[in-house]
This record gives sequence, C-alpha cells and structure tokens, in this order.
Amino acid sequence: MPSPANSRSAAELLVATLEAHGVDRVFCVPGESYLAVLDALYGRPIEVITCRHESGAGFMAVADAKLTGRPGICFVSRGPGAGNAAIAVHTAQQDAAPLVLFVGQIERKDRGRRAFQEVNYDRTFGDMAKLVVEVSDPARLAEATARAFQAALAGTPGPAVVVLPEDMLTEPTEAAVATPRALPLAVPAGAVVADAAERLRRAQRPLLIAGSRLASPQGRAALRAAIERWQAPVAVSFRQQDLLDNDHPLFAGHLGYLIPKRQVDTYGESDLILAIGTRLGDVTTQGYVLPAAPRPRQTLIHVYDDPAVLGSVYEADLAIAADPAAFLAALAAEAPSPSSPAPGWSARLHGLWTEMATWRPVAAGDGIVFGSVIAALAPRVGADAVFTTDAGNFGGWLARYFPFRASQRLLGPISGAMGFGVPAAVSAALRLQRRVICLVGDGGMLMTGNELAVAVQHKLPLLVIVSSNGSYGTIRLHQEKAFPGRRIATDLVNPDFAKLAEAFGATGIRVEREAEIEPALDWALAVPGPALIDVQTSLEHISAFTTLGALAAAHRG
Repeated sequence: MPSPANSRSAAELLVATLEAHGVDRVFCVPGESYLAVLDALYGRPIEVITCRHESGAGFMAVADAKLTGRPGICFVSRGPGAGNAAIAVHTAQQDAAPLVLFVGQIERKDRGRRAFQEVNYDRTFGDMAKLVVEVSDPARLAEATARAFQAALAGTPGPAVVVLPEDMLTEPTEAAVATPRALPLAVPAGAVVADAAERLRRAQRPLLIAGSRLASPQGRAALRAAIERWQAPVAVSFRQQDLLDNDHPLFAGHLGYLIPKRQVDTYGESDLILAIGTRLGDVTTQGYVLPAAPRPRQTLIHVYDDPAVLGSVYEADLAIAADPAAFLAALAAEAPSPSSPAPGWSARLHGLWTEMATWRPVAAGDGIVFGSVIAALAPRVGADAVFTTDAGNFGGWLARYFPFRASQRLLGPISGAMGFGVPAAVSAALRLQRRVICLVGDGGMLMTGNELAVAVQHKLPLLVIVSSNGSYGTIRLHQEKAFPGRRIATDLVNPDFAKLAEAFGATGIRVEREAEIEPALDWALAVPGPALIDVQTSLEHISAFTTLGALAAAHRG
C-alpha cells in the first residue's frame, strides 16, 4: 500500500525533530538497529561524529552538554552498545548534565522472546535516567523526543533514554515535528530573598558554596557580583574551580578530595552557609560533614532549581527552589552598603587557600612529581584555556596548583568515572575550535584513549598529558590506607604512550626528567593538531596531598 504523499519515515521525523530542537551534532557508534536514522541524517545539517566506543561517544555527548547547556545527543545500538553507554548515563546523572541517549532496539514482533541483543531498558536505566521511553508507534516518536529533551533539562538536568525499535523507524507517519517544550521557570520570590538577605546580614562568618548550576556565563557573573556586594567568601564545589578567579580575594578554595583537615575545620567555623547551585553531594560536603547532615550546625540556606533536591538530605533553615543565578542577582540588590562580615574572615579563608595552592618544587627518585607539570603549564595557557580531566589522583595536582580564571573551563567527571578525559577533550575541541588540554592517567588512557583516533580524523587542536606511574593510583592510595603493605591488582604495565600517539597519527613525546617538561610543553602547545606528552610520574608522590611513605609512616605510628 503506497504511503500518503505528505508522510515520511519515523526516522526522518526524528531527525526533523532533532533539528527543531537546535541539535547541530550527534555522537555515535553505528549499529544496524538504527541504520534508518543514520540514513535520515544523510545530507542533513546535523554533524555526525563517529566514535570508536560507545562509552567514548556518551562521554563526548556529556561534555558537549556541559559546554552548551543543551542536551548532548548520543546514538548507540541495542544490547552491547547500550551497555557500553551506561557509564555516560550514570555520569550525566551524577554531574547534572542533560543527555539524550537514543538506543536502537530489536523489532517489535520479537520483544519478550529474549531475541538477539534484546534488553529491557526500563530496568537497565531506570535507576539512573530521568526518563526511559520505548516508542512503538511512529506517530508518538516526535512527542517522545520532545518529552525526553524536556526531562533532560527541567529541574536537575540529567539523562533521558529513548528506545527505538528497528522496524518502527522505517514505518511511514504523518505526525508533525515536535518543537521544544517550555521549561518551568523558578523565579525567586521577593520575600524569600529578603529573608535570606536578613540572615546573611546577621552572619559574622558566612560561607557561600557555589555549584555547577552556576557554570553558565550568566551564573559566573552573578556569583562574582553577589559576593563582591556582600563581601562574602565563596568555596566552589567538586570540580568547579573555574567558577571564580582563584586569585580573587573572596575565593576561599575548592571542596574536593583530600583537602587538608585544617582547611575543612576552618570552613566549619562559619555561622551561615549559603549553598547555591549545588546538590551538596558527599565529596563537596567532605562526607556530609560540611555542612553536617541532616541538621547542620550553621544556619543553612540551600538554593537549587529543583524542589526534589531540597530537603532530600539536609534540614535547611531556608530551602529555596529558584534559579541560582537569578537568586544571586536578587540577593546582590539586597546587599547593605557597606557590607561588613567579621573583619578578616574572608582574608583568613583566602590566605589558607593561597598557602595550600602555592607550588614548592620537590624532587622524587622514581619520576616526575606531577605538580611540576602543572606549575609549568600555568604560565603557558591563556585566559580562554579549556581543560578536561579524567578521574584519578593526578587531577588533584591541577585542582590544587592551577590558578583558574572564570574565563577558562574545566570539564571533569563528578561521577568519578575513568575514561572521561580524552573523549571530553575531543568534544570540547569540536565545539570550541580552540586548543583543549586533557589530563589523564595511564589507567584512563587505556580505557578510552582510542578516541584519539577521532581527534586525528578531525585534526583537532588538543593536547593530552598522560600521568604515567604504572598504577591505578587512586585505588592504590585507598589500598595503602585500608590494607597497608598488601598491594594487589593495582600495578600496571604500560605501552610507550608517545609512540602509541604517533601510531594514531598524532605527535607524541616522552618526558622522563623535570628539565624536559617546559620544552615539551612549548613544543606540544605549538603543534597544530593532536599532541600527547607521556610524563613518567612519581608513584611515591601518589597525590597532591600525601606520599606512599607518609601513608606507611601513619600506619607504623
């Protein structure tokens, strides 16, 4: 039976709906279960980035979402493809990043028979995704897609999964393209802002904790304006060191892993915490002690644009469901003139941060202390530098010693997922078309470093710096704390990463001595395409805050 003249395939309707939602790029590993979508993308303005593994494709989509504020789009095939992409779904949930994952599915007639690569995606992704919808009727596909975009963006951003049966995609439909749905607006009420302002006015030692919902240019500007009006210090949440210039006198440091107890204790002297744009997760709160859960010692004002977050862990004195940037703008207008927290409180916090962040060169007998790389990198990158970092102890050196500016960007996995760094760098270089610097360990490099092939294919200006110490360093650190002297399963045997980069078609250099760091960086930053520096890093200096020797001594003592 011929199709109606005004009909199109469901796959073509899907692509038209993506275009209506402003999608200009999708990441994928091709699969036969959604070939009709790939065909519908042929000749269309949406750029298709073919990746080498579904985890890499998913991480690229998450990184793109972090940069644009729009949902990152990833297509994967059924079964194994979807399983490989699960790490990106989890990261999107943990990182509050909007992601729409499209998964090919077996034909509808075979559902429920345990057919080849059949998976129930409601069960697979139900605990991680904000929405999982399988579309059996092509007339409902555009509607479901628009709903997925809305779910990914509304409230706390996160992942949505749309499942596409293979045979459904080829069926004709006369359904209309779905346009973007309006997002709910969380506008701060004047009386609530006034209440928060009065509490802040009475505080002697206030502390702002700023989170990822302030990452937009508007959020960064609102944060700076508000703290300057109130002269209130701000500490940034986990992996958000780029929200405010680190040399700003009101910058009080970052709340990440392994920060010194002295610094945490000083934060704890605050009498009011204004947590804004952060869910106050366990890393940021140092294990739910800053502020203490469920009832903080300090007055707690918690501002977040998702009512489901407020009150889920903490008993706040004020729980305000509002857009964080809009709230800060309103709060700035309520500032007294002049504002006068306890004299010296901000200076004390900034001084502690400055002391901790001051690099003092140190030599090691088993390789380069990675802080030397960060110290050499700082004067060599501009105010628009973009960093991506994988999960691992090496990232602590960047967090502690790199003087971030609010004009720079840092993309790191709050989820702690290894393998994020290289795909995120590829995604950032594609989006921004300027040099991106990726920090990755030898463990993470061999998880998704294969996406270097995508960087070579697109001639992207990125620099990968591998911290190679022959160990799953973060796990080794925990192992030394919990089971001292019983090392197992954390040692690695690595390839020559510089030669590996060259095999991909990138340029590579191996650095074994501290004197080689600066020439290597000068060379790599001048390379027009992808470059990689393989840094032979000290394992003894296992993190930016401790050594293996110090851990052993603590147990002996």
